Amino acid sequence: MEGIKVDHSQYKNELTLRNRMGRLLWNIICFFLFRPFVSNYFNEWRKFLLKLFGAKIGKGSVIYSSVKVWAPWNLDIGEYVAIAQDVNCYNVNKIIIKSNATISQSAYLCSASHDISDPKHPLISAPIIICDQAWVATDTFVGMGVTIGQGAVVGARAAVFKDVEPWVVVGGNPAKFIKARKFI
Repeated sequence: MEGIKVDHSQYKNELTLRNRMGRLLWNIICFFLFRPFVSNYFNEWRKFLLKLFGAKIGKGSVIYSSVKVWAPWNLDIGEYVAIAQDVNCYNVNKIIIKSNATISQSAYLCSASHDISDPKHPLISAPIIICDQAWVATDTFVGMGVTIGQGAVVGARAAVFKDVEPWVVVGGNPAKFIKARKFI
C-alpha cells in the first residue's frame, strides 16, 4: 500500500519568534543556572528563575532541579505543590497545578500534540489542569486538555487522555476508574 504524498514545505510553525527566542534563553539559563543546583537548599533559587520567566508559583512549593519546563510563562503552580525529579512539563499551552497537589517522579505532562486528521500534522494544544490535593504518581502520562479532579489519584505508569473525576483512583493505559477515595 502506497502512502499519501504530503508537501511538508507548506507546514507553518504557529509559535512566534518571541516564543522561540524566550525558550532559547530559558534553555540556556536552565542549563547553567537551574539544573546544576540540585540541593533542596536551592529550591527558592529555582523558583526565582522560573518566576523571572513568567511562571506563577505559590508559597511552599518544591520543584526539583531535574524538572524540565518547556515554557515557564505557561506554568501556574499553587501553594505547597511538589514536583519531583525528572518530571517533564511540555507546556506549549498552560499547565495549571493547584494547591497541595503532587507530581511524582518522571511524570510527563503534555499539553500539545499534532492534528493527525490534517496531512500537514499541525501542532495543536490545550491546557492541563491538576486540581487541589490531586496526586499524579510516578511515570504517568497526562495528555493535552485533561483535568485531574480534586483529590484524584492517578496510579503509577497510567496514561490519562480524558478528565479524571474528583476523589477517585485511576490507573492503566488508558487510565480507567479503579475505586473511589473514601476517608474513615
